[in-house]
Amino acid sequence: MTEFEHPWGTLTLQRWPLKRQDALQAWDNADHYLLKTLADRGEGTATLCLNDSWGALALAASQHGEALSCGDSWLAWKGMAINAQTNGLAPPQWCWPQQALDVTPDQIVLKVPKSVALLESQLDWIAQNTPDDVPVWLAGMDKHLPRQLVPLLERFLGNGRAEYGWKKARLFSARTPGQSLAQADYPSTIDSPFGPLVVHAGVFSQSQLDIGARCFLDHLPMNVTPDTRVADLGCGNGVMGLAMLAASPGCRVTFCDESWLALQSARENVDRHSPNANARFHLGDGLKGAGGPFDLILLNPPFHEGHVVGDHVARRLFRQASESLALDGELRVIGNRHLGYHTVLQRLFESVEVAGSNRKFVVWACRLPRGRPGQS
Repeated sequence: MTEFEHPWGTLTLQRWPLKRQDALQAWDNADHYLLKTLADRGEGTATLCLNDSWGALALAASQHGEALSCGDSWLAWKGMAINAQTNGLAPPQWCWPQQALDVTPDQIVLKVPKSVALLESQLDWIAQNTPDDVPVWLAGMDKHLPRQLVPLLERFLGNGRAEYGWKKARLFSARTPGQSLAQADYPSTIDSPFGPLVVHAGVFSQSQLDIGARCFLDHLPMNVTPDTRVADLGCGNGVMGLAMLAASPGCRVTFCDESWLALQSARENVDRHSPNANARFHLGDGLKGAGGPFDLILLNPPFHEGHVVGDHVARRLFRQASESLALDGELRVIGNRHLGYHTVLQRLFESVEVAGSNRKFVVWACRLPRGRPGQS
């Protein structure tokens, strides 16, 4: 089902990147609830939408008035642009986190993100960048909502209340204070073998270096040279790429992520710990458009996309890695032991060997078939 009915019309929406036989919709009842609230209680036509995936909110709002979408995900931005084209609409304006607004909104709708840290940072940003007394409506599915949402609204906006539930979605409302009332505790700083690392709100491993990263650091190839072309795929805070720069300061590292805040974290950490590094930063869909080919690709793949859990993201990144390796290149990947990534990797690579492990994680070294044309 791709037809999304909203108060001002109908849209054809698809999740992006496209997957074969994708049974999931590009919207949920929280999107419906927010748009219904806009139609019933909106106080103008200029709408700021936060955390809108694939354009359900912003494209619908743009059929009512002016819409501005703000989010951290490059994939969400790209999906919205593709869905706009499908529906013959101009893509709504987009701004990345921490950027100033070009439009003064009459109302704000916010899809509650999975990360409480990201929510806190966004509420602080709203308080600092919007006028006084603008209505704010937030919604999410009941099973995904944080318990402390009303106290967070009171802390950052000075007011807030929970409203009625509808079809397993819940609405919350508040009004902007026109000034910052509380400082969000982000970016945070965590310890690492290379010194303190900056981690922006919503980036994985917010309070300490996660145990998977620590295991991966113990099983990285250290035979990199100044000529080695490295990709830190799904770089997060950039710790794996920093490890390569520490092993060979002259090597070329491309940090790749679809999260603007993750890439900003990696950029700041490289500036702090390897200011003269030969580093590039690629915001996009994995390795697509990242330059390549690469002699070494490092990957600690996520096993969820928002609230959707599965190995679909890992599979997509594995395929991209197999297409982006240089001749004699290597993909080194870590995963929880129970996920069994080796069965997928063996379909793409001739050689899949265990490079290290512990009770919870396995690190694989993967190489392509010798007969493959490869990249030079």
